[in-house]
Amino acid sequence: MAIWQFSLYLIPLESVNQMFSEAPSELSMDIAEGTPWWAGHQPKSGFEDAISQILPESPSWSKSLRIWGVERSNAVLVGYLTEARQQVEEIEIRIDTSNLSNEFVLRICNWATDMGCVVRTKTYNLLRPEFFEVHEALVNSCAMRFTQDPVETLKSLKSNEFEPNN
Repeated sequence: MAIWQFSLYLIPLESVNQMFSEAPSELSMDIAEGTPWWAGHQPKSGFEDAISQILPESPSWSKSLRIWGVERSNAVLVGYLTEARQQVEEIEIRIDTSNLSNEFVLRICNWATDMGCVVRTKTYNLLRPEFFEVHEALVNSCAMRFTQDPVETLKSLKSNEFEPNN
Protein backbone atom coordinates (compact mmCIF):
# COMPACT_ATOMS: atom_id res chain seq x y z
CA MET A 1 0.00 0.00 0.00
CA ALA A 2 1.23 3.49 -0.86
CA ILE A 3 1.20 6.45 1.53
CA TRP A 4 -1.11 8.34 -0.89
CA GLN A 5 -3.78 5.64 -0.65
CA PHE A 6 -6.70 5.77 1.77
CA SER A 7 -7.78 2.24 2.71
CA LEU A 8 -11.20 1.02 3.72
CA TYR A 9 -12.15 -2.49 4.78
CA LEU A 10 -15.65 -3.80 4.22
CA ILE A 11 -17.30 -5.45 7.22
CA PRO A 12 -20.72 -7.11 7.00
CA LEU A 13 -23.19 -5.09 9.07
CA GLU A 14 -24.67 -8.38 10.32
CA SER A 15 -21.31 -9.25 11.92
CA VAL A 16 -21.16 -5.86 13.64
CA ASN A 17 -24.76 -6.21 14.86
CA GLN A 18 -24.03 -9.65 16.29
CA MET A 19 -21.06 -8.31 18.23
CA PHE A 20 -22.48 -4.99 19.43
CA SER A 21 -25.94 -3.79 20.49
CA GLU A 22 -25.20 -0.56 18.60
CA ALA A 23 -22.51 -0.09 15.97
CA PRO A 24 -19.61 1.80 17.57
CA SER A 25 -17.89 4.67 15.81
CA GLU A 26 -14.51 2.99 16.29
CA LEU A 27 -13.06 -0.40 17.14
CA SER A 28 -10.07 -1.44 19.17
CA MET A 29 -7.16 -2.78 17.15
CA ASP A 30 -7.62 -6.25 18.68
CA ILE A 31 -11.28 -6.45 17.67
CA ALA A 32 -10.79 -4.82 14.26
CA GLU A 33 -7.93 -7.08 13.21
CA GLY A 34 -8.69 -10.19 15.26
CA THR A 35 -12.34 -10.74 14.35
CA PRO A 36 -13.14 -12.98 11.37
CA TRP A 37 -15.80 -10.55 10.11
CA TRP A 38 -16.69 -12.55 6.99
CA ALA A 39 -16.98 -15.94 8.74
CA GLY A 40 -20.62 -16.94 8.40
CA HIS A 41 -21.50 -13.81 6.40
CA GLN A 42 -20.21 -14.35 2.89
CA PRO A 43 -21.00 -11.84 0.12
CA LYS A 44 -23.96 -12.56 -2.08
CA SER A 45 -23.38 -14.34 -5.37
CA GLY A 46 -22.18 -12.04 -8.13
CA PHE A 47 -20.35 -9.58 -5.89
CA GLU A 48 -17.17 -9.99 -7.95
CA ASP A 49 -19.09 -9.09 -11.13
CA ALA A 50 -20.25 -5.93 -9.36
CA ILE A 51 -16.62 -5.00 -8.66
CA SER A 52 -15.83 -5.54 -12.34
CA GLN A 53 -18.46 -2.91 -13.15
CA ILE A 54 -16.40 -0.42 -11.12
CA LEU A 55 -12.81 -1.40 -12.03
CA PRO A 56 -11.23 -3.90 -14.43
CA GLU A 57 -9.63 -6.99 -12.91
CA SER A 58 -5.83 -7.06 -12.78
CA PRO A 59 -3.37 -9.93 -12.42
CA SER A 60 -2.78 -10.98 -8.82
CA TRP A 61 0.46 -11.99 -7.16
CA SER A 62 -1.40 -14.60 -5.05
CA LYS A 63 -3.85 -17.36 -5.91
CA SER A 64 -5.90 -16.47 -2.82
CA LEU A 65 -6.23 -12.79 -3.79
CA ARG A 66 -8.14 -11.06 -6.57
CA ILE A 67 -7.34 -7.48 -7.53
CA TRP A 68 -9.43 -4.99 -9.47
CA GLY A 69 -7.91 -1.69 -10.55
CA VAL A 70 -4.28 -0.78 -10.00
CA GLU A 71 -2.78 -1.90 -6.71
CA ARG A 72 -0.96 1.41 -6.11
CA SER A 73 -3.92 3.54 -7.24
CA ASN A 74 -7.68 2.94 -7.00
CA ALA A 75 -8.16 -0.74 -6.26
CA VAL A 76 -10.36 -3.37 -4.67
CA LEU A 77 -8.58 -6.39 -3.20
CA VAL A 78 -10.50 -9.48 -2.15
CA GLY A 79 -8.60 -11.93 0.01
CA TYR A 80 -9.87 -15.49 0.23
CA LEU A 81 -9.18 -18.12 2.89
CA THR A 82 -7.75 -20.55 0.32
CA GLU A 83 -6.57 -20.66 -3.27
CA ALA A 84 -9.96 -22.14 -4.23
CA ARG A 85 -11.40 -18.63 -3.68
CA GLN A 86 -14.66 -19.92 -2.22
CA GLN A 87 -14.70 -18.05 1.08
CA VAL A 88 -13.92 -14.34 1.49
CA GLU A 89 -11.61 -13.40 4.34
CA GLU A 90 -11.19 -9.66 3.70
CA ILE A 91 -12.21 -6.96 1.25
CA GLU A 92 -10.01 -3.87 1.04
CA ILE A 93 -10.67 -0.75 -0.98
CA ARG A 94 -7.78 1.56 -1.79
CA ILE A 95 -8.53 5.12 -2.85
CA ASP A 96 -5.78 7.08 -4.59
CA THR A 97 -5.77 10.57 -3.04
CA SER A 98 -3.20 11.81 -5.57
CA ASN A 99 -5.77 11.43 -8.33
CA LEU A 100 -9.00 11.54 -6.33
CA SER A 101 -12.10 10.44 -8.19
CA ASN A 102 -15.32 11.35 -6.40
CA GLU A 103 -17.13 9.09 -8.87
CA PHE A 104 -15.02 6.12 -7.70
CA VAL A 105 -15.73 6.95 -4.05
CA LEU A 106 -19.47 7.22 -4.76
CA ARG A 107 -19.52 3.93 -6.69
CA ILE A 108 -17.63 2.16 -3.90
CA CYS A 109 -20.04 3.55 -1.30
CA ASN A 110 -23.05 2.39 -3.32
CA TRP A 111 -21.49 -1.06 -3.77
CA ALA A 112 -20.72 -1.36 -0.05
CA THR A 113 -24.32 -0.39 0.75
CA ASP A 114 -25.60 -3.02 -1.69
CA MET A 115 -23.33 -5.55 0.02
CA GLY A 116 -24.86 -4.71 3.43
CA CYS A 117 -21.54 -3.53 4.82
CA VAL A 118 -20.02 -0.80 6.92
CA VAL A 119 -16.46 0.34 6.25
CA ARG A 120 -13.49 0.46 8.59
CA THR A 121 -10.54 2.80 8.18
CA LYS A 122 -6.92 1.91 8.97
CA THR A 123 -7.33 3.92 12.18
CA TYR A 124 -10.24 1.61 13.18
CA ASN A 125 -13.08 4.07 12.67
CA LEU A 126 -16.35 2.52 11.50
CA LEU A 127 -18.23 4.49 8.88
CA ARG A 128 -21.51 4.09 7.09
CA PRO A 129 -20.81 3.70 3.38
CA GLU A 130 -22.25 7.10 2.60
CA PHE A 131 -20.34 9.38 0.26
CA PHE A 132 -20.10 12.42 2.55
CA GLU A 133 -19.04 10.38 5.59
CA VAL A 134 -16.36 8.48 3.67
CA HIS A 135 -15.24 11.62 1.82
CA GLU A 136 -14.82 13.52 5.10
CA ALA A 137 -12.64 10.75 6.55
CA LEU A 138 -10.66 10.64 3.32
CA VAL A 139 -9.94 14.38 3.14
CA ASN A 140 -8.79 14.33 6.79
CA SER A 141 -6.50 11.33 6.32
CA CYS A 142 -2.71 11.12 6.35
CA ALA A 143 -2.94 9.94 2.73
CA MET A 144 -4.57 13.23 1.73
CA ARG A 145 -2.14 15.26 3.81
CA PHE A 146 0.69 13.52 1.97
CA THR A 147 -0.89 14.37 -1.38
CA GLN A 148 -1.24 18.02 -0.40
CA ASP A 149 2.13 18.43 1.33
CA PRO A 150 4.46 15.42 1.02
CA VAL A 151 7.47 17.06 2.69
CA GLU A 152 5.63 18.14 5.85
CA THR A 153 3.79 14.82 6.02
CA LEU A 154 7.04 12.88 5.78
CA LYS A 155 8.60 15.12 8.44
CA SER A 156 5.64 14.31 10.70
CA LEU A 157 6.40 10.59 10.49
CA LYS A 158 8.57 10.99 13.57
CA SER A 159 6.04 13.03 15.51
CA ASN A 160 3.22 11.83 17.73
CA GLU A 161 0.71 13.42 15.35
CA PHE A 162 1.35 10.85 12.61
CA GLU A 163 -1.45 8.33 12.13
CA PRO A 164 0.29 5.06 11.28
CA ASN A 165 -1.20 3.04 8.44
CA ASN A 166 -3.59 5.72 7.22
